[in-house]
Order: sequence, then C-alpha cells, then structure tokens
Amino acid sequence: MIVITNLSERVYHTLPGDVFCLKVTSNGTEESVIEETITQTRTLDFICSFRFAADDGTVQGFHLSGFFGDKNNLPDEMKNAVMMDDLPPDKKKRFTESAGIKFK
Repeated sequence: MIVITNLSERVYHTLPGDVFCLKVTSNGTEESVIEETITQTRTLDFICSFRFAADDGTVQGFHLSGFFGDKNNLPDEMKNAVMMDDLPPDKKKRFTESAGIKFK
C-alpha cells in the first residue's frame, strides 16, 4: 500500500525551467541533491511525500517518494493511498517503527 506521510496545502504554478529538488543532508555537512527541470506549465495542488508499506504496515527498505500533481487527475494509486494518521493504531506503530525516520 501507499502511505502518505505529508500532504502540502499549497498550490504551485510551475513554468518551464522550474526545478524539482530532492536533497539529503548527512550530519549537516554532506549533501546529495537530485534535480529535475520542469518542461511544462502545470498547476500542482496535490504535493505529498509517501512510502510503500506492506499490508501489515511495515516498511521494507529505506526510501522516500514524492508525488506532484493535480488533485482532480490523480492516478488510481494515489487515489487509493492512505494517510499515515488514518492507519489503525497497530499498523501505524509498525509503520513508524520500521520506516527508520522521525515523522513531524
């Protein structure tokens, strides 16, 4: 299943040349940055971070994924995603313990 860990309430209007950026910082000094340049004008009003989890809520591996899209045209996988706070308590506990990060 897909578990949404953070959903932004902002709306962005992207233009060609804008950039998506994912940054990982280690000990505040070392960084790895992945950037992708946007080539089309879009309105993004469904921006979230998510993780893949097993049906019991456990997360395999250490990963973070993001989705940037139009809430009126979501793919089925995102329409069927579950908000982390909506997981049953036992699944939420397994999810947060196995993800390997602190959720805000």
